[in-house]
Amino acid sequence: MEPVNENKLDEIYAWIDQITFSRPKKNISRDFSDGVFMAELLKRYYPKHVDVHNYVPGNSIAKKIDNWNILNRKVLSKIDMKLGKDVINQLANSQLGIIEKVLIDVRAKILKDCNVDRDSLYSDYEENGRGKNAKPTLNPEEIANKTVPRHTFIRLKQELQERNETINALHQKISHLESLIKLKDQRIVDLTAQVTRPMAHT
Repeated sequence: MEPVNENKLDEIYAWIDQITFSRPKKNISRDFSDGVFMAELLKRYYPKHVDVHNYVPGNSIAKKIDNWNILNRKVLSKIDMKLGKDVINQLANSQLGIIEKVLIDVRAKILKDCNVDRDSLYSDYEENGRGKNAKPTLNPEEIANKTVPRHTFIRLKQELQERNETINALHQKISHLESLIKLKDQRIVDLTAQVTRPMAHT
């Protein structure tokens, strides 16, 4: 599988970070490895397809694969997101980078099914009586706690980088000025010593 674009990864992490799951989030690969988090996530957008009670948290690879197989058969196949056996094994084994790629595809599917992009989704929610006309597959909490659009994120990231560069430059100037002050102080001490020596001889 090809490497994932860094901007897409940032969006996925921000999206998942704002969602409340049944247990605390610690490591995304391990958190999603038993399929329970994915079931809870899909329940928000496809409530008719998902019964979260079908998915029991488990530590064994066999249990994790079983959960993913149920999710694959009962939910993912119905929304044209069926996963291959190899991907399920990788997810169950918490292989790094796999869940992110799956989540990118899932999120794209959700947005497609909603028939709106992120920006219009949020504006519809804000303009149409705070979500009264929103589609049932959307959770108002998800819309209200919206992910920052990519162009905004990039702009803020660039501004932060520029500010950090300015701060670093100021720190360098301060260090330079401090060095100059030390040199001047030492010069004053040396000059004072030179002035006092002749006076001592007289």
